Parts: sequence; C-alpha cells; structure tokens
Amino acid sequence: MSVMQSGTQMVKLKNGSKGLVRLFYLDDHRSCIRWRPSRKSEKAKITIDSLYKVSEGRQSDIFHRHAEGNFDPACCFTIYHGNHMESLDLVATKPEEARTWVTGLRYLMAGISDEDSLAKRQRTHDQYPFS
Repeated sequence: MSVMQSGTQMVKLKNGSKGLVRLFYLDDHRSCIRWRPSRKSEKAKITIDSLYKVSEGRQSDIFHRHAEGNFDPACCFTIYHGNHMESLDLVATKPEEARTWVTGLRYLMAGISDEDSLAKRQRTHDQYPFS
C-alpha cells in the first residue's frame, strides 16, 4: 500500500492516442486512485468503492486496439469502474509495479486495508474453502 501511496509513473492508454505518462497514486485515506490530468476539466480520480474489477494483461478493448507488440503483458492491467463499466488501461514500467497495483487494488476492493488482514483471510479461506 505504501508503494501505491508514494505513486507510480504509468502509461494511461486512451482510445485514439498513443498513451499518456501520468503519476498514479492512492490517496492518504486509501479511498481513491488519483493522477494529474492533462486538462482541468478531465476527471482525475476513481474511488475505490466504484471499482468493479481489476484484470491483468492486455484484455481490454483498448489494449486490443493498440499494436500487440508495444507493451509487455506482465506490465499491463485494466481497472473497470463506475456504473457503465468504464476502463482505465495502464502500463507499468516493470511487471512488479503492475503486480503491486493489481494486488493492492484487489485488497482494497475486498475491504482490506493492510496486508496482514489479507494473509489471515487467505489462510482462513484455504482452511475452509466452502465457508
């Protein structure tokens, strides 16, 4: 979580453009993902409670529209959010950064704000998979 709060530079893919480098970070309350927009009118935050799904790799339509060879799939992930299932398609510099964000966002979506709670929850689930 602390890595996410300090911020990570990633490429944000959009429909018609080749991608914009932005600093993405988790706010102090761990309630929003934020970045600095290129235009003032652009919405530059997504609340954690609006997240629907986080998927790894180049699975979204926007990734499919961009040239296949441009991005390492291990560095790519998509955040689906909002009532209309909007996607935020991101490319991290290193696979570890992408994994940190994917895992961290999944923790937050599950209502877990620290890694210890997730480890306990996972152990319980492993012991009692049908509970």
